[in-house]
Amino acid sequence: MKTRYLILAICLYFLFSGIKLTFAQHKTLSSLEEDITNLVESIKPSLVTIETESRTGSLEKTKRPDILATFVGSGIIYTADGYILTTASVVGGMEIFKVTLPNGKFVRGKLVGTDDQSNVAVLKTDEKGLTPARLGNSDKVRVGSWLTVVGNSFGLPNAVALGLVNGLREDGFIQMSANVSPGNSGGPVLDTYGDVIGLVSAKLSEPSYINAIRIYEDQTGRQSFTIPAHEIELPSSGVSLALPINKVKIIADDIIKHGSVERGYLGIYPEDLDEKTLEKYNINKGVLVSEVVKESPADDAGLLENDIILEFGGKGLKDASELRSLIQNAKPKEKVRIKILRDGKKTELTVVLDKAEPQYGYFWEKGMDFNIPKIDFSMPPIEIPEIVKWSEKKDEAYNQLKEELKKLNQEMERLNRELERLKQEKSKE
Repeated sequence: MKTRYLILAICLYFLFSGIKLTFAQHKTLSSLEEDITNLVESIKPSLVTIETESRTGSLEKTKRPDILATFVGSGIIYTADGYILTTASVVGGMEIFKVTLPNGKFVRGKLVGTDDQSNVAVLKTDEKGLTPARLGNSDKVRVGSWLTVVGNSFGLPNAVALGLVNGLREDGFIQMSANVSPGNSGGPVLDTYGDVIGLVSAKLSEPSYINAIRIYEDQTGRQSFTIPAHEIELPSSGVSLALPINKVKIIADDIIKHGSVERGYLGIYPEDLDEKTLEKYNINKGVLVSEVVKESPADDAGLLENDIILEFGGKGLKDASELRSLIQNAKPKEKVRIKILRDGKKTELTVVLDKAEPQYGYFWEKGMDFNIPKIDFSMPPIEIPEIVKWSEKKDEAYNQLKEELKKLNQEMERLNRELERLKQEKSKE
């Protein structure tokens, strides 16, 4: 009898322990849910949706220009007087910008400037008294940290995605295990405190492809084809990239002040050192100057071909990529001390950097005319392969495939005619 009571007591203990554990789990999940919803609510007053359009010709010249393309992205309010941060991939090359504010109001935006090299863009609205987003410190982001992505996704302005920081890349991007969607680009990435630590820049996906058609023959001799489902590769990666907000702020301030990003220019062709050179001079890092551009700041400072740059502005160099980054982050007319190794002897030079010409970017000025570049290409025709029947019996699948290929080829021909028409219209302007 005592043994039975003991067994019953043990069963009741585990039963009630399990119930307590369930309540604890429920409490934890409820707390987590509350934290996430609070994060989303905290960014809503600073979150905007950006709709962009590209048209033929200037709005001042044509009252009803044809719309060529429309895109939707996200952004955040940067200042109370109407500056908006987003990515260049959302607004670059576009002409009309409609910004949906947190209160649902639609306003026109003006493109202050973009920097395609970093994928940062700034818009300006005439609205006042806006709520700027609370920006964090992206330099403190650690691998494994939780993050929340908020932004437009398939038309939902406040869609949410959760993920982790799964890497800090050498090119400066924050790599995230968050599955972003169309419209998320330019949207905020939040840390666990609700501070913006980055802007959604891109999604990394594996390439898609379809394998060769497989031919099968059944017991009756009838042959058919199929595309095996397991051979079709579709984008399935949940990995995306974010621009660190510290870098975004520097670039945005430059765009607001100058209309573009001002980067330093030295005037050399840097190369990484090979092991043989490192051993020869008994050094473990540095960058080789393979060529000096004539009449450049490097030339004026006395840098020579085959010099080895050991330090730039007091910072030791591990490779050419780091040197390029330091030069680009420096400002024009900035004086920089450079420590070099020449013929086995160390010396120092002072260089006054010049302004680098922008590689990419767009900026807007009142009255500026936007035109599509001249179209000088055409779609190649699709050759329809000869389809041979492996059976004397009619196979509807073969005929269907051939018909679809014909339709595709006709559509490509139609596109070619449309492109030709656009060429002729542009040549008349």
